[in-house]
Amino acid sequence: MAKALPLISCDSWADSINEEDVEPKFKYHRLGNDLKYMLNADVITCSAVHLKFLIFGTFRGRVCIFDHQGNSVYSNLSASERYTHQVAVNNIDVDHKGEYVATCSDDGKVNITGLFSSDNNHSLSFGKCIKVVSLEPDSKAHIKRFVVGDDKLILYERNLLKKLKPVELCSVEGSVLSICWHGNFIAWASHIGVRVYDLNERCSLGLIKWEVPPQERLENFRCHLRWSNKHTLLIGWVDTIRVCVIRKRNSIEASTGNLPVYIVDPISTFQTTFYVCGLAPLSAKQLVVLGFRKEKSSCFKAQRPVLCVIEYKMNSSEEICTDSLTLRGFEEYTVNDYSLGGIIEENRFYIVAPKDIVVASLIETDDRIEWLIKHSKFEEAMELISANGGNVPVLSVAKLYVNHLLALKKYDDAAKLCLRMLGNDKVLWEEEVFKFVKCQQLRSVSAYLPTSDECKLDPHVYEMVLYEFLKFDVCGFLNLIKEWPSHLYDGLAVINAIHDNFRKHHANQLLESLALLYSYQGDFESALRMYLKTRMSFN
Repeated sequence: MAKALPLISCDSWADSINEEDVEPKFKYHRLGNDLKYMLNADVITCSAVHLKFLIFGTFRGRVCIFDHQGNSVYSNLSASERYTHQVAVNNIDVDHKGEYVATCSDDGKVNITGLFSSDNNHSLSFGKCIKVVSLEPDSKAHIKRFVVGDDKLILYERNLLKKLKPVELCSVEGSVLSICWHGNFIAWASHIGVRVYDLNERCSLGLIKWEVPPQERLENFRCHLRWSNKHTLLIGWVDTIRVCVIRKRNSIEASTGNLPVYIVDPISTFQTTFYVCGLAPLSAKQLVVLGFRKEKSSCFKAQRPVLCVIEYKMNSSEEICTDSLTLRGFEEYTVNDYSLGGIIEENRFYIVAPKDIVVASLIETDDRIEWLIKHSKFEEAMELISANGGNVPVLSVAKLYVNHLLALKKYDDAAKLCLRMLGNDKVLWEEEVFKFVKCQQLRSVSAYLPTSDECKLDPHVYEMVLYEFLKFDVCGFLNLIKEWPSHLYDGLAVINAIHDNFRKHHANQLLESLALLYSYQGDFESALRMYLKTRMSFN
């Protein structure tokens, strides 16, 4: 059996990459089950991630559907060879409900397939390579509209006779490289940039021209388009990311001529240190980005891909965290071999390579607590539990924190933590006090021990503290005899301990202690005798 590859590499690439003290954003696992049998026999060329399932197109022209654990799902795609292609599948799209799948290939065919019904299936032959197809994402009707991109952007919809009618939406500079449809807006990329088409107004909202990379051609890189909401478009192409808002023109803009109602407004543009292989929204100002490193390894092979969380501002960005991933065969892959799919509602992202699929899940509270404990960030872990709850009790973390502080010889801090966390719980106090016994630091915790009637510990605990003071700090011992209520401990046992450990150079403190202890016992004659001995020792 082949040895499993670690998912996260510990090599350093950027200043902040995989630093041990940087809290991770994601946990990773590799998909297996039935999926691994497909990967053993074929190569993934494209994919689509849906809330219900995963669909992969392969080099041999197959279209396969799996659940999110990698188990095969029976559908029309698996029931018949009719819904496959003769050569590699170039693009897959799924409608929002997960009922229809669109695929296209270099065999010149576009297939629209109902996963569980064949009533509205279509197979169109164009006689030339088709790179992109996109389904109407959320149609109210059962009959889907779809867009095909080659040297034109063409919309297909049913006419009154229920036959497909092609409508040319736009002419294209070169060919259509990518399409992403949301609501009434279709974003698409050509050889010179990105346009957004408004289906309601039947017009283009303008061109977002893209900078051609030095000594490269723009069409050699996949353009990654994603709608984060109905009016926000994310574009990742080559090594540049642009966030655009589709907004209505204001009154001044609208008065300048016969212009579309909406305008595409880029609100943030920034460069990355890698080539973009996919992107998705994470939060209001954060993106998840899959990247391909520009530099080759020392062996002149491709390096590991990276998954970054990037926070963007107006025209700048900051990498919040970066993970370097070990995917099977990564050294042989190019920038266009990777893709990133996501289930945004669940903060789950799929890193797809020709021979591997890795799932990145945003770490949950318990995962964060585990990481913080592992990295000795106990205070942060306790704050996180207090704020968000979790399956780990805060007292369990506090106990580990006490152990950590004692190991660092921060005895006073450990004692203060006990006071803060243990409250009036007699059992917990007695359990934690014994940790101080082992390192002979009961003196550190003595000032914080509960002494009230509400939480009175076993007399043996107070006696152990007194014995330690008697051995190492006689002045402190005398102060405790004065401060602590006498009913906390067995006075006669402490008196005997003083006699057994009487040292002449501490005679005054010990005699005064004995006098106090005898008086607490009601033996005033012995107490007076100890006071007289104290005076004699002064003389």
